[in-house]
Amino acid sequence: MALSRLQASLAAVTNEVTVAAANINFDFTLVRCEAPKEYQNLGNALSRKRKEEAESGSPHITARRLGALFEGICPPTPNLIKAYGVRVSEIADLAKEQTSEPSNSMFAAHTGVDGTSIWAAATSSSTALHVQLSACMLVSVWTAPQAISIWFELVKERRRYVQSSFYTGEKVRYTTLTAAAQADISRLHLAEWDASARSWLRTTNEMKRREQRQLMLILDNVSIPINQDMVVHSSVLSAWKSALESMEKLVTGMPQAVNSGPTLLALSTWHLYPDLLLPAHDNKVVRFLDPLVQSGGMLTVGLENAGKDDLCGVYWSLSLAHINYYGHPVPTSTCPAHNFARISFPQFNQAVFGCLAGKWASNGIDLNSSAQVSALIQGYISILARNETLPLPRIAAIKFLNDSDHWFNLMATAAWAHLDESSTYKDREMDQKLLNYGLRRSSDFFPEEITEPLFGLLNTQTLLD
Repeated sequence: MALSRLQASLAAVTNEVTVAAANINFDFTLVRCEAPKEYQNLGNALSRKRKEEAESGSPHITARRLGALFEGICPPTPNLIKAYGVRVSEIADLAKEQTSEPSNSMFAAHTGVDGTSIWAAATSSSTALHVQLSACMLVSVWTAPQAISIWFELVKERRRYVQSSFYTGEKVRYTTLTAAAQADISRLHLAEWDASARSWLRTTNEMKRREQRQLMLILDNVSIPINQDMVVHSSVLSAWKSALESMEKLVTGMPQAVNSGPTLLALSTWHLYPDLLLPAHDNKVVRFLDPLVQSGGMLTVGLENAGKDDLCGVYWSLSLAHINYYGHPVPTSTCPAHNFARISFPQFNQAVFGCLAGKWASNGIDLNSSAQVSALIQGYISILARNETLPLPRIAAIKFLNDSDHWFNLMATAAWAHLDESSTYKDREMDQKLLNYGLRRSSDFFPEEITEPLFGLLNTQTLLD
């Protein structure tokens, strides 16, 4: 009888604790930390509205809750946090110098750099900054709907884990328990968090254009997975921890070697640039000379993973359970898209011309030959437009050349650009990547039934018609 009463008492106590945990109502806006000194310039560069939102609005609540919920997962990275703060402040200052909108204009509150998520994290906790770094990694690879679904699943699984740990009597931090016991972080707030990180990444890619181009030229020529785990929760947490640990060691001057993608993805999204050693390219050393990486912090990029020709660069494969409201999880593979996220129309034409050349390549015509033929045909039409002895063909040729939106003129212009050796190295580098992208995707762009070389342009009758 005594034993049964003891069991009943223990059950009652357990229920009381569970109810108490479920009814925790802690206002996360009440807690605001002083941002580390390295981040102060970022705070000064924000518009007043964005700074207020980051310090007391929904972005701050989201940062606080995410930081509390995921506290204790990753090891401390004080040197990385400092280096990242210096870099984001540097970028914010550069972006502020280039802002042309007057400070007293009606849109002033919405102009300038969007570092809301970073400032919200910096005024919340070091773990919140870790979470913001993770957001940058997700943003660079996944679309907004995909990234939001990933965050939704991460929060859901983390709350479930904290609840399970609490029920089994494991030690759980009070702030973590508080964050887990409260209502779900809404998709709206997660979308706001993602949008700020996405906006920041666009700004930093622009401000660090030279370094990014040099880095992505290297990363685009390897095929390395983030990891082999298709489960969202475990895959993302593993990649997050791996990237934080490796980058902490690199910025302190400790060399690292990697055969998977998290660290490489972190380089391109956190904008910290250690020197790279490439064994697959005759041990070539690429020196960035980043002052935020101490001497000795060199990253050795290991062998690439064969068999993923369709995904060039660092790629990530996950089974997204919350991308749709209904239905089964959706297996998805993707790779960083910020290389081609903001290209000009002439650059887009390079990719389309690459598709054309890829189709013609099946008939034994290489890229340079395709460009030369296209340029020669347009050159022939230009000669015809100047021939006054043939009035009717001349009029037709002039009309054709004046139609700058005609598909052939667009492709011929892309061909001329490819053949132009006077363009800068950076322009040729970008154009070549776009051409290669088109070459790889040509089978998806054109139907298989088109088999005649150069779409019949080598046929005299086609030209005469």
